[in-house]
Amino acid sequence: MKKYVIANWKSNKTFSEVAYWLNNFPSNEENRRPLDSLEIILAPPYPFLSLAKEIIDKRHLPIKLAVQDLSPFGSGSYTGEVAAFNLQDLNIEYAILGHSERRRFLAETSQLVADKVNEALNWKIKPILCLDKAYFVEQARFLKNEVLAQCLLAYEPVASIGSGQAEEAGNLLAIRKELQVNYNSKTLIYGGSVNADNVVSFLKVCDGVLLGGTSLDLADFLDLLFAASQGLLVD
Repeated sequence: MKKYVIANWKSNKTFSEVAYWLNNFPSNEENRRPLDSLEIILAPPYPFLSLAKEIIDKRHLPIKLAVQDLSPFGSGSYTGEVAAFNLQDLNIEYAILGHSERRRFLAETSQLVADKVNEALNWKIKPILCLDKAYFVEQARFLKNEVLAQCLLAYEPVASIGSGQAEEAGNLLAIRKELQVNYNSKTLIYGGSVNADNVVSFLKVCDGVLLGGTSLDLADFLDLLFAASQGLLVD
């Protein structure tokens, strides 16, 4: 089974920076170090999704697209919201939902996150459900077991995000067991200060990693991908 590497660009980059990043990402033909063991997922800001899809398709890049959020509503009179309906021609396969920054700065509740998860699944978009320990029990109460089983669970300890201090990889085995008590998903992704030096240690105990700052610079991201790929080959 492939390991997930999810790049969340948050509110970063311009049109030209996105074009540069994707036009310089090695295509399958150019890449001499195979990345077949990885499911690479990119979540750019909304304005760049169309551009990203165009370049990914044109260059046959091994990258899937995700959105960083999703409206809990369908199409209609919801000013400012981006509905799953609006995305149907962009081949969006994943949605990052319940990120700690949205819970903190935009006061997203577990009920609202659950509504977004259900809406994503209605449109065949796989939710990447973000959780810190504070939300483990509460968030599960708002989602049915059959829904939870379809989510990718991303454990992102707030204290580690952007701090440079990652969680100890060994602790994630206990986190996985704790989540299995409340959730029916067997997939665990870790997010929080992951880089090329520590990514293999996380992939040994998790099913993938969720990246922020490390994914912004293409050279740093490629270093991480190749480190992950080589580490998995060794195992």
